[in-house]
Amino acid sequence: MVKKYLPLAALTVLGLTSVASAARNTTASGKPVNGDVCAPSQPAVCYPDDCPPCQRCLGPENFAGNPPVCPAGCNGDFEITVAAFYWSSHIDGMEYAIDTEVTQPAAQTIANNTVFNQLANAEYKHPNSKWDWGFKVGIGYCSPCDGWDLNLLWTWYRGRSSNELDADTTDNRAILPLWSDFANAQGGVLFATSSDIHWKLKLNLVDLELGRGYWVSRYLNIRPFVGLRYASIKQHTDISYNGGSWAQVAGTGPGSQNAFNDHVDLENDYRGAGLRAGLGSEWNFGCGWALYGNLAASIIYGRFSLDHEELIRLANVSPRSTANVLETNESLRVCRAILDMSLGIQWSTMFCSCKYGFTAMLGWESHVFFDQNQLWRVNRVGSQIQTGAPNLTSNPPVLNLTGDNVIQQRRGTLDTSGWTLTLKFDY
Repeated sequence: MVKKYLPLAALTVLGLTSVASAARNTTASGKPVNGDVCAPSQPAVCYPDDCPPCQRCLGPENFAGNPPVCPAGCNGDFEITVAAFYWSSHIDGMEYAIDTEVTQPAAQTIANNTVFNQLANAEYKHPNSKWDWGFKVGIGYCSPCDGWDLNLLWTWYRGRSSNELDADTTDNRAILPLWSDFANAQGGVLFATSSDIHWKLKLNLVDLELGRGYWVSRYLNIRPFVGLRYASIKQHTDISYNGGSWAQVAGTGPGSQNAFNDHVDLENDYRGAGLRAGLGSEWNFGCGWALYGNLAASIIYGRFSLDHEELIRLANVSPRSTANVLETNESLRVCRAILDMSLGIQWSTMFCSCKYGFTAMLGWESHVFFDQNQLWRVNRVGSQIQTGAPNLTSNPPVLNLTGDNVIQQRRGTLDTSGWTLTLKFDY
């Protein structure tokens, strides 16, 4: 009798064991537990475009907590991103002249130039920022395994700023240079009657991100991410000073000189790579519309390359020979911080039976690059009347080497900001 029912009992125990094992690996609704597989075994409900707050494939009913936002197509999605933006840029510490309301001296002597020691309604002059276009191009992939995504994005931008100053002798105004190490033959305080500055920025950013967007409520999803950033930040500045201390002083005695044009060339380049992390958010209010806000910070380790050159060129003698007044260079490796911020509105939709997705975003974007201005400002102070036999036809020009160099580093922060239009296509 025992032998007769033993096989039946064994089969019964085996069946109960299988049922218990299956029960441990499924939910009450019969779906697999997330810990065993990356996505539901059956295709999830794909929400139609009928204005629900969660227009995604892997919705809240498929996960016990923090359901992922993507993939939209349930089997892993690729995403293409293109963006056009209109930004302006600014760099601190690039004051290039002081515009003061004092009468220029009739005779350029040390005694007469002391009028410039009293500044009247003086104003520091900066380059005026211009608006310029740039673009972004990126590609990404969102995995069905818990909704992790990997994105690569390239940002290209060319910024510029400029300014011009003129102070005629009849205007009771004068221009005091802030970036010149020139000492004229008459000595005294350096001044000019015209000046201009042109600043250019070449910015390239490459970001690689690993993130996961997930729902924290039916109307809000966030996306924390970590990654790497490569940054190339090149700045080039041209400054010119003319007239005043560079003008021709007639005569044959001490202090006579030819007329010169002064040119200052500054290079401030930085390249590096480092870590980047941040948080993105979408505040949905139905029908595909949402507000978005993103914040990220980077720590970049890189190398500064700095060049500073000033030369004078004969203005009224041919050939117009040149002479270097100053020439320096510097290279250093340091860490620098970058802060990225954006806020705007977006609209998203899915089509072709939820196989494809489209998102349009428009918002304000700002980037702050800390301590990017590493240039050393050099000025000549206390120069005296040049002695010796004057030479008004010298070639190259004769330099006055009296006085002392005053060196100051004015570290400044670079920033870019403006409107950005972004289009994303998921498939």
